[in-house]
Amino acid sequence: MISIRSSYHLIDAAILWCDLSDHEEEILQVDLSQPGSLRKHFPQWPRLHDHVECIYDAILNGELPATYLGKPITSDSHIHRVYYSVRRTDLLVWFVRSHPDQKPAFLFTQNADHSECVSLHAHLAKQAKLEFALSRLEQLQQTYAAATEEIASLSTLNDKLKARLESLGIPPETSEVMHNMLIGAMLETTLGKNQNGQQQSIYSSQAALVQAILLRFPRVEGLSKSTIDRRFADARRLIAQIKRG
Repeated sequence: MISIRSSYHLIDAAILWCDLSDHEEEILQVDLSQPGSLRKHFPQWPRLHDHVECIYDAILNGELPATYLGKPITSDSHIHRVYYSVRRTDLLVWFVRSHPDQKPAFLFTQNADHSECVSLHAHLAKQAKLEFALSRLEQLQQTYAAATEEIASLSTLNDKLKARLESLGIPPETSEVMHNMLIGAMLETTLGKNQNGQQQSIYSSQAALVQAILLRFPRVEGLSKSTIDRRFADARRLIAQIKRG
């Protein structure tokens, strides 16, 4: 009969493994802290001692996880093995891996059809892939968090540099003032005269230049006549202010 318990002490699991549930009360009256007590008191059931030792060795070798009051037991733990507990699921997996010929009734349904069940190997392979994917996801999340923090730091630094440039009277390259300065310098160079008083451009005036732009870029958003005239006027006004000092 399958047990519905979620965990077992070593002696409990061994009793069930040996199918000695009818003698459980008698067995548990023995002082199990004494080495060899099971073999001494119950020589008629040698497998009981052997099964307890088998489970204990599996725990020591790291094949079977064990706990005490919900905390994992390690090689450094100083807890008597009488108090060790093993989870039902861990015990079942251990049997499948280490004792595939053993199918104790307290863990396995006898004569059950497992033809459509997923094999343990396939389950463990899927579990390994899932654990790897979760680990990779955690790494990516950490990388994303670090990148986000770095971007925020760079943005803060950029704002400080902009403020510093403005305090020194140097406009940032992306500022409206810089755009107007560039446009104004271009207009002065394009429409102005050289040192000999000669016209430097094929365009006789700003109006002619605007007309040429409209003909070359018809119906382009942001290049309407009113927009160009306004931006050119702002740019030339800025250049004039710079010249005056």
